Amino acid sequence: MRERPTVLIAGGYGVFGRLLARELLATTPARVVLAGRDGARAARACRALAMRDRATPLALDLADLSAVARAAAGCFAVACAAGPFQGLPRGLPTSVVGAGAHWLDIADDPDWVLPLLADTTLHTAATAAGLCIMPGLSSVPALSGALARWCHARLPGATRGRITLYIGNRNRKGTGAIASALGAGFGAPRPVALPVGRRLAYRFASPDAALLRAELGIAVEFRVAFEWGLASWLLAALGPPGRALGVRTRTRLARVLATAAAPLSRLGSPLGCVQSELWDGDRRARAAFVGGGQRLAILPCALALARLLAGEPLPPGVVSPATWLTPDQWITQLEARGLRFVGDVRAARSGTPVTRADAGAAP
Repeated sequence: MRERPTVLIAGGYGVFGRLLARELLATTPARVVLAGRDGARAARACRALAMRDRATPLALDLADLSAVARAAAGCFAVACAAGPFQGLPRGLPTSVVGAGAHWLDIADDPDWVLPLLADTTLHTAATAAGLCIMPGLSSVPALSGALARWCHARLPGATRGRITLYIGNRNRKGTGAIASALGAGFGAPRPVALPVGRRLAYRFASPDAALLRAELGIAVEFRVAFEWGLASWLLAALGPPGRALGVRTRTRLARVLATAAAPLSRLGSPLGCVQSELWDGDRRARAAFVGGGQRLAILPCALALARLLAGEPLPPGVVSPATWLTPDQWITQLEARGLRFVGDVRAARSGTPVTRADAGAAP
């Protein structure tokens, strides 16, 4: 019997690492290695999986690049769901490629994603090895970028836009996600109309601003909205002092906040939503993916791994997170995974909306 390919998930016992492991076990033939600093926690996470015969724990410190290279040797890919990405060594993808494995991550930190996409030396090395480097495979900038391209195909004269990520309250808040939010900071709240209702959304740092300016010539802002308004207020209040802290101290604070927030995460809705809007004068194109809860953040990575594991072609080297599928391919594959797509084009103040079906397929 042919040996199953192995995907090592860094941060494998965290919120997103576990979700990614479950997705891969359910949809691909891969076996997974759940890696993290605490080997006992990795072992418990493996036991909690339905297909534990295909899951192996590993104690691994990502700060030790030699250990990472040894762990990646023989693996098909390394998928990084650890966080915050601001505190990870920049040499991780290089170490993984040197060991002969693909690198994928779910980063949404501009200071991680953008330098990696611009790394021509790493691109050359990965291309020569026939390997892919795919950063930013998360709600942002992968799904947000795909939705912006759907809008741009229908409103090609658009010059400005807004991307909004909505997080339902009944979703566990992991240490990495909170630490990342504290580092990036919240500010300038304003109401935004979303498929889940009108919400107060805070400005937040994202790779989309640079990527969509470079790739589509559009100036965009990125905002985050929580179902529970107090969560937004708390992060906005803690943002300025949080940014002044070092990564380690900020992570310790995030761990305390994650523990305190756990009981409250049983309330509200598990919905997730990411929406892109573009404007050209008084016309607006809007598109969103709704549903999936926290799965929304790992589905782009899961789709990319499924494609690589199936032997389907992807360009080797460093790959931009939103462009390896067309907008319609993103929609089809994500609807098959249980998400709902909403899209329309209309005058900003009046007029009949043009639905997805009316607008036709994106070029």
